[in-house]
Amino acid sequence: MITYTHFGKQPDVLKHLVLCEVLKIEKPQVYVETNSACAIYTMAHTPEQEYGIYHFLNKAQEDSILKNSFYYQLENESMANENYLGSPALAIKMLQNSVQRYLFFDLEQEALNNIMSFARKHAIESQIDTFNCDSLNEVLKLLPLLPKSTFLHIDPYEIDKANEDGKTYLDVLIHATKLGMKCLLWYGYMTINDKLVLNKYISKKLSEAGIDNYTCTELIMNVIKNDTIDCNPGILGSGILVTNLTNQSNWLIQDYSKKLVEIYKNARYKEYDGSLYNDTIIKTTKS
Repeated sequence: MITYTHFGKQPDVLKHLVLCEVLKIEKPQVYVETNSACAIYTMAHTPEQEYGIYHFLNKAQEDSILKNSFYYQLENESMANENYLGSPALAIKMLQNSVQRYLFFDLEQEALNNIMSFARKHAIESQIDTFNCDSLNEVLKLLPLLPKSTFLHIDPYEIDKANEDGKTYLDVLIHATKLGMKCLLWYGYMTINDKLVLNKYISKKLSEAGIDNYTCTELIMNVIKNDTIDCNPGILGSGILVTNLTNQSNWLIQDYSKKLVEIYKNARYKEYDGSLYNDTIIKTTKS
């Protein structure tokens, strides 16, 4: 039984909107997901999904850029059949046969079976490898064997939680970045205190690793508190950290984050204010 229930919530909107556009720009030869979950989900019309994908699809129609985004087009078509496309499906749709290999890691075998079923329908199953394991150490071992043209999508939620070897998913990003690979890491938090801890952790680790060229942007609900949680729409704050991307991708991430703030201005989650604000932690661009 697949246990994932995160799909279609507001943090997915930011992550998947950016992912689709960036993949189209960067055109990787190998695509890796550390925490893939499923390719396709059946919607349940929960309050969290209403605040997430349903609000986005409704309001994006009023913005020509969002309406013409790959994410809107793909999800609008899929949602007509009450299905939400997860990141594996979006990556497959965006990249199709242009990728030599897709590598998907997940702890749930049924989620990986879901991906393979989706891949068979699109006749690309021969390009896909799935790994039913904890991805942290396995991806670190695999990275030196992959080409520089690899795109790594790191999506663990907790990026500062060390395993028994003392490694975290931020270490995965650091290692891949040093190898010249393109990386997109997503993370979430529930309080301002958590946000500040993560921001400090990211800045310190990247500085120590000598990585001084990256973009980090966050979308945060205005109802977030310092150390208490009044509501739970899925995540109260989430961020995207990217390295080795083109300037076009870096600028696009900022632009789309601001557009999401605009279309969520009058949003509600249950009885709570659903508006968002954007925080660009660090942005540097290559000369």
